[in-house]
Amino acid sequence: MYAEVMIVTNTFFNYTVLAFANKIGWIENQKRYLFLSALTAGVITVVFSHSLFAIFLSFFVMISIAFWKKRSQIIKAIILTLLASVFAGGLLTAIAPLYDNSGNLFMIINFALIATGGLYFLTKNVLHLNIANSERELLYSSNVTLFGVSQELTLFIDSGNVCTEPLSNDPVHFVAAEMLQEILPYELFKEISEWEFDGSASLDKIPKEYVSKLRLIPIATIQKHKTWVIGIKYDQWLVDGQPLPKGYIVMTKAKEKFPHEADGILQSSSYFHLKKRSVG
Repeated sequence: MYAEVMIVTNTFFNYTVLAFANKIGWIENQKRYLFLSALTAGVITVVFSHSLFAIFLSFFVMISIAFWKKRSQIIKAIILTLLASVFAGGLLTAIAPLYDNSGNLFMIINFALIATGGLYFLTKNVLHLNIANSERELLYSSNVTLFGVSQELTLFIDSGNVCTEPLSNDPVHFVAAEMLQEILPYELFKEISEWEFDGSASLDKIPKEYVSKLRLIPIATIQKHKTWVIGIKYDQWLVDGQPLPKGYIVMTKAKEKFPHEADGILQSSSYFHLKKRSVG
């Protein structure tokens, strides 16, 4: 039973380290390869736990299986995996004295959970800083299609925009109303422009032929005031020639409030999507 727990714990830890390298390095290899490599390395480490050579062997086997389809990025994968391991090892060394009187099994499981949590926290913060430090480069040309009509837009990716449609969790983007006036059907544009949340979120006044492409989306304003807005499902949205995942557009009244005179702001997840596609 002890060996099985050790294998599971090692696999859990290995997968977390590999997932960190995969995400931070924009390698984006398939998760099944990460899991298979984590499991293989975990078995080797436990079975040959008294061999120093086995430790090095398990590491290179793990890297080979995890990233064999991304050979052009193997050096980056090795460096990031080592950095993640060093970070997790340092974290565990710092807290080890707290477990002097604990059982081995309890300590191992706790170490795995703490290392995983630390790496998850590090991943989220590194990616957020990556966006924040690159914001001046996050202006993109795009072409959006709504109801079969297209429009060119200049967009800015806002790291603070994490708005999603609550049922599907699809991203919500914001575009100046004046930029959509020419491509939206006149009746729909007029109704959305005049629609205001009055305590009852409803699409009753919207022409029925358009309702299936609309969603009511809750948002919080800068003043922390909660309200509802209408989201429009777009047909297609190409940003620098790359299609965005499905999502919704919310029209705003003041274009001048957007950074760098952009026509709209994209949800923060667009950065990861576009970055992943450019690297892949």
